[in-house]
Amino acid sequence: MTREEIILWWKALVAFLFMVATMCLSMLTSCTDEDELFDRENTEALPSVISEDKTLYSDTEYLMSKPVFVTNGATLTIQRGALLKALPASGQGKAALVITKGCKIVANGTEDTPIIMTALVKEPGSWDGVIVLGKAPVSYECETIYSGAVATDISYGGSEENDDSGSLQFVRVEYAGAAGGAVTFDGVGWGTAIDHCQSYYSGSDGFMFNGGTVNARYLISTGASRNGLCFNEGYTGKLQYVMATAPTPKSVWSVVSCNGNGESEEVAFYTHPVIANLSTAHDNKPHGQQYPIAVSARSRLTLVNSSTREAVADDDIPVQLIGGQPETLPGIDYILINATGEVSSLTPDKFVLDAFFERTDYEGAVAPDVEKDKDWTKAEWVKRK
Repeated sequence: MTREEIILWWKALVAFLFMVATMCLSMLTSCTDEDELFDRENTEALPSVISEDKTLYSDTEYLMSKPVFVTNGATLTIQRGALLKALPASGQGKAALVITKGCKIVANGTEDTPIIMTALVKEPGSWDGVIVLGKAPVSYECETIYSGAVATDISYGGSEENDDSGSLQFVRVEYAGAAGGAVTFDGVGWGTAIDHCQSYYSGSDGFMFNGGTVNARYLISTGASRNGLCFNEGYTGKLQYVMATAPTPKSVWSVVSCNGNGESEEVAFYTHPVIANLSTAHDNKPHGQQYPIAVSARSRLTLVNSSTREAVADDDIPVQLIGGQPETLPGIDYILINATGEVSSLTPDKFVLDAFFERTDYEGAVAPDVEKDKDWTKAEWVKRK
């Protein structure tokens, strides 16, 4: 046997052993709750590039060991009940599902059969998560999200406010957030449908909105290590029914964070989300500068019928507050907290909601008198600790 033949033999053996190890690791997690939704008879490793329309089925477990890019205008359709699982990185960067500009993801689960994207290693930051790149305005153009990526177009942003990047409905993303948000919308437009999505124990932000105009309802960020929701780069969308819980006491971040990040002083380029029926929960322990809501330069925030206890904002940066009780809402322009840790001496502004918002007469993400079986934060698709 020649030297070259020996080398080829060893390479084949290593590849075979890696495949066997991957299958064994997958089998070790085959009895989790998400696997019991369907009898998954097949396993498929997703390629690094999906350049034509593809459907992911509920009877197959899809494995990602590296970034997966949907390119060339393709649509990735994911059936209800489908399971995607990120494997430990194999030298090409941590796993991620990236929908590039001009492509679509159509991931429509249901309340009893959600789409689950998780990791083999059940720890925050085990993979990057889901990243959707759109054509809607941002405060400045970003050219790449991964260095050395294999995709042909990894920029985002443009002039199409109604850009349609598909839909995410009844989707749960677990243990993601290795580098950014577990679920990230970069320059995504309001033509995209987002509702009933959960980020579960992200290693960074739960949901990240970088520019764009996309709207969303029924979002839950559970235990993100950084911010539950983070808004940057001129994001101007609307959210309603949002629950964000702070992570472990080790965190020094905010549950909700608004940042300008752009270079323009024009108000049109300011980050300005409008959020109705937001509830935040945090441990409020003296381990760092953690506040439920933080607003920085070149950004605005409008809260409607929302409930939280503290907030921080840069000097002269307005936080607009609508409805609710003064003692449960954050201050305007500066920290305004009394000795008991509650905000005081605040009169909310008047505000007219547009057609996106449903009318409510209560504060927070859930009506106080709702029956337990009708509480959307306790539905079957939601994972609790």
